[in-house]
This record gives sequence, C-alpha cells and structure tokens, in this order.
Amino acid sequence: MTVSLWQASGPLSSVRADLIVIGAGITGLSAARAAEDAGLSCVVLDSRAPGCSASGRNAGFLMRGAAENYAVAADHLGRVTARELWRWTEQNRCELEDIGVLDLPSCQKRPSCLLAFDDEEAEQLHRAYGMLIEDGFEADLIEPGGAHTDDAVWTRASPSVGLVNPGDAVCNPIELMGLLCARLERSELVTGCEAYAIEQAPDGDRAVHTTLGTVRGSRVLVATNAYAERLCPGLAGRVAPNRGQMLAAHAPRVRLDFAYYANHGSEYFRQLEPDYVVFGGARTHDEAGERTSVDNVSEAIQDRLEKLCRDWLADEFRVISRWAGIMGFSPDEVPLVGPVGGDPAVWFCGGFTGHGMSMAHRTAAVAVRALAGADAVPDWMSIERALPTTA
Repeated sequence: MTVSLWQASGPLSSVRADLIVIGAGITGLSAARAAEDAGLSCVVLDSRAPGCSASGRNAGFLMRGAAENYAVAADHLGRVTARELWRWTEQNRCELEDIGVLDLPSCQKRPSCLLAFDDEEAEQLHRAYGMLIEDGFEADLIEPGGAHTDDAVWTRASPSVGLVNPGDAVCNPIELMGLLCARLERSELVTGCEAYAIEQAPDGDRAVHTTLGTVRGSRVLVATNAYAERLCPGLAGRVAPNRGQMLAAHAPRVRLDFAYYANHGSEYFRQLEPDYVVFGGARTHDEAGERTSVDNVSEAIQDRLEKLCRDWLADEFRVISRWAGIMGFSPDEVPLVGPVGGDPAVWFCGGFTGHGMSMAHRTAAVAVRALAGADAVPDWMSIERALPTTA
C-alpha cells in the first residue's frame, strides 16, 4: 500500500489521545469502553465500519468455554488453565449481560450443546461432564431418548451424546456491535481509516500513521486480530489467519433447541427463527485451503456445509446467504495479550481462535487496565508465555 503526501497529513494529524485502539470489532470497542471507565481519552481507528470483519461474520454464539470440550482442553492446556479459561468465558457473558446484551431484539438465552457422533468423542464428553461438575460448573449430559432430544439433529442424525452448557445465549453479532458503539460516550470512532505503521515520536508519544494522517497517543492497542501481522510483523507465527465459512438457509419445519457444536467444534449450527437456520464450519474438510486471509467463500467448503445440513437437518432447504470471515488463531488456542515488538506502550489483544464472542469483551478490558498499569494480565493469556510457532 502506498499513501500520498496529502493523505499522510490528513485530519487525524491534529488528534491526540491517551489510548489509540486499532480495530473496531468486539475487542476494539470493548477496549474503548474500558478506557473510558479508566478515565482515558481514546480514539478507535478502523478501515471499515464496526464489525465488518470477523466480529460481524460469526454465528452469534455467546457460549462458555470453546468449541472443543473441557476434557480435551484440560489435556492440552492443563486443568488449571482450562478451568480459568472456562470461568473467564462465563464472566465475559455476564459482563455483556451487564451492559444490556439480553435486551437486544435478537438475543435469546439458549443453551449450547456439544455433540458426539463417534465413540471417542462420546467418551470425551462423558469425561468432560464429570470434570465440569467437579470444578463447580453447571452442565448437563443428554442422550438419545432423553429429555430435549427430539429436535431435528437428534431425530435425523442420531448423535450418541450431547454436553450442554445451560447458561449460554445467542445473538446477532451486528446488534452486539451496535450495543458496544452505543455504550461509548467520549471515545472518538474513526472509520474509513487504515493504519499502516506505528513508531515512537521524538516527544515520547506513539505515532500511528494512517490514510487520514498521523494520530498520536501515549499507548496503542492493536485489536485487528487475524490481520495484526500486517501492522506488527513480530506477531508472525503467533497469530495465524484462518477462514470460517457459513451459510443461512430457509429450512421449513426444522427445529433446533440448542446452539450446536459437532465434530470437536468443526461444525456449528443454530436456529435463527422458525424455519431458518445458520450452519458453519467444515474447516477440517480443507484445512490447508482455509489457512488464508481472503474472506471469500469456497465451493469445497460450501458444498460440505450443504451436505452436512442435508444429512443432519433436512432433505429440502434453500440457501439464502453465504459468507466468510477471517479468524485469528493462536498456537495453543488461548488469547494473546501483551506488548509487541519490545515496545511497552504498544500492545496486542487477540488470537481468540474463533471465540471472540465468548472472550474478547472481558479480555480487552483487562488488556486496557494492564496497559495503563492498573491491572495484570493472567499468565495463561500473556503474550510472553512460551508458545509453539505455527507453520
């Protein structure tokens, strides 16, 4: 990208704030609200409108934990970290409820349910259920023929067991973005503005160079998630872009009682309203092809989504929309928060691995407080932790 002399001296050149947030998704807007709570002036920059990237392109699950089950997370991360992560996502949901997410027209309390279609995952879900109960979490285990197993996926696809998070919810993520924008009182939101470089100014400020001029601030939070490497090359190998694809369909007489995850979280689907569903995922069908930052849809994945929708939900349905979004994956699937490039005044908050709805609001607030010196980032999500590098 090139920037003209006139763009470089544009209207933002007169702007200074205590905190510059780059990215107006869930993370960036939540960070701005936390900055206001801390008494900091804040400007939020984005090349597009709020929520135009992954924050407005997901399935709208406000769930506890992650797509993978608690037992597998404990095996990979250690049980203490898994417990803290699951509790963190519960608190994230509660904090969104505190600012009014349940009042959104689209928001509904709807339990999420992780489904098993093979013996290995069924054994994991049974083990995860026992571990969740031991660790003080509410959970239910449902099996064919039991309560709440007469909706479309149970009667048609015959999963062997489901692990239920009773307190979860769903919403239209664009409505959530509108709520976060409405909760800002003093922050300046600048859209149509692409940041392309960050450097330290002679007076000690950080200068963020954008297509509307250079804005200055004492601190910078990079909240562009999957695209952060473009601005902070030091994040290469720590945040990898991965595409998630979805479709929406008119599926007459299909009823889904839960917000579902299946096949270790590879697929996810839920009811929108009577006779309408959204269905997404299938990354494992073409993992190499989905490791991309190009947010178009692919025929291979869309065909796979249609096949799964037909196998699990209905013989007849009509696709009414298709889309994709780019997620930022961390190597261990846990968020990354902390300084980048050795600069204590420039931080990154992201790497939510497809679960920004469940993690980003609370994580962004903690990142802002830590960046301001008023809090500490938990060790398990600190960017300084030892991480394997991505391919």
